[in-house]
Amino acid sequence: MGYTTSIRSKRQRIVTALDIGTSKICCLIAKTSPAPDWFEGKGDAMQFEVVGFDHTRAEGLKAGMIAHLDSAEACIRSAVDTAERMAGVTVEDVHVSVTCGRLKSESFSASVALQSGAVREDDIRRLLAGGRQYAGRDKRSVLHALPVSYRLDDNGGISEPQGMCGERLAVDLHAVTADEVAMRNVTLCVERCHLAVASLVAAPYASALSVVTPDEAKLGVACIDFGAGTTTLSVLADGQLIHIDAIALGANGITTDIARTLGAPLDYAERLKTLHGSAFATPSDEREIITYPAATGMPQPSLNQITKAQLAVIIRPRVEEILDLLRRRLAASGLAAKAAQHFVLTGGGSQLTGLPELTANKFGRPVRLGRPRSLRGMPAAAASPGFAAGVGLLLNWARGDDRHSGGVEQRFLRTGTGYFAKVGEWIRDNF
Repeated sequence: MGYTTSIRSKRQRIVTALDIGTSKICCLIAKTSPAPDWFEGKGDAMQFEVVGFDHTRAEGLKAGMIAHLDSAEACIRSAVDTAERMAGVTVEDVHVSVTCGRLKSESFSASVALQSGAVREDDIRRLLAGGRQYAGRDKRSVLHALPVSYRLDDNGGISEPQGMCGERLAVDLHAVTADEVAMRNVTLCVERCHLAVASLVAAPYASALSVVTPDEAKLGVACIDFGAGTTTLSVLADGQLIHIDAIALGANGITTDIARTLGAPLDYAERLKTLHGSAFATPSDEREIITYPAATGMPQPSLNQITKAQLAVIIRPRVEEILDLLRRRLAASGLAAKAAQHFVLTGGGSQLTGLPELTANKFGRPVRLGRPRSLRGMPAAAASPGFAAGVGLLLNWARGDDRHSGGVEQRFLRTGTGYFAKVGEWIRDNF
C-alpha cells in the first residue's frame, strides 16, 4: 500500500519493459537489485540498472491499437532484438504498456468472512480474486485491481491487514479494465515475437509512477501523458491511483492539421511542430519567418513561408480541443477532479512550447513538465518525457501491487502463440 516500492525478490533478476505506442516502440531491459540496508527508508527499496535500450518508429498501430499485425510485430522484434544485443541477454517475458481498449476506471468494495478469526494471506488473495472477477465482467480484461484501503469489521483505514484479528475483511478496490479483444490482440502480437507477456499495464498509470513524486501522489495530482495517437489522464491521491482515462486524440492530430493547412509533407509538418510549434503566439513570433516546402509532387518542390505566429494559430485549436475534452471528462469523475490539486505533463507531445501555461489556464491548477525518474545506466535519450511509460513499467513491477494476485489468471494472457507455446510445439513434433 502507499506510494512506496516493495522488494519483489532478494535475488538479482532481469526485468524487461515494452512500451507500445502509436509513434514509437520502446524496449528497456534492466537489472534489478535490492537497495542496501543503509538505503532503507531513503527512497526506493529496489534499484535498477538499465543494461539494454532501444526505440524504433512504430508501424501497424493506430491510437495504441494493433491495426496491422505483421507490421507491429516487426517493429517489436526490432526494438527487443537491439536491446537484447546491447544487454547481452535473451528476453523471455516482457511487461507491456497499453493505451487502447477504452481504458475504464471503477471503484467498488468487496468483503470476505474470516474463518480463522485472523487475516491470512489466503483471505486477502480470495478477496482480491473476487474483486477481479467482478471487475472483469462484460468482456472486460482487468489490468489492475488495486486495494485502496482495507476494513476489519467496523474499523477502516487499514493498509496492511495480514495477521490482524477480526470476523470480516473488506477492501475498497480501484480497478482498471480494457476491452478484452484489444488486449488479446496486443498479447497475440507480442507472443508472435516468441515473448511471453508478464503483465499488461495501463500506460497512464506507468507514466504517473515515472514522473510523479511521492509527495505529489500523497497530496493529489493528475498526470497527463500527451502521446502521438492518444492522450491519457491518471489521478493519484493518498499515494493511490484513483482514476484513469484515455482519449484517441494526440500530437499526431496537430501534425495533420499543419500538413493540411499548409499543404506541406507530413514529415516537414512534424518538423515544423517540433522545432517552431507553440500553443501561444507572442509579438516577436509575428516577425519570425519559417520556410517549408509545399507538397506539390514536383521533383523540386516550391518553398513557402509562414510566420511562427501563424503556425501557433494552426496548432492551438487542436490542443484546446484535447484539453477541453479531458477537462470535461475529469469533471464528470467527481472525486478525482477534487483530488487533482495540480498537474504534471509528460509524453512526447508535452514538450510543445506554451503547453504547460495553456493547461494551467484550462484547469485552473499549477502545472509542471515531468520527466521520467533517472535510473542508473539509462541513456540520455530515455530521459525525455516521451519515455515516461517505459520507465514506469519497471517501477510498477518493483511496487509489487499484484503480490497478492499470484493465483489470479488474466484471461487474455493465454493465446497459445507465445514463446512457451512454441517450445511445446517443438517438443510434440520432435519427441
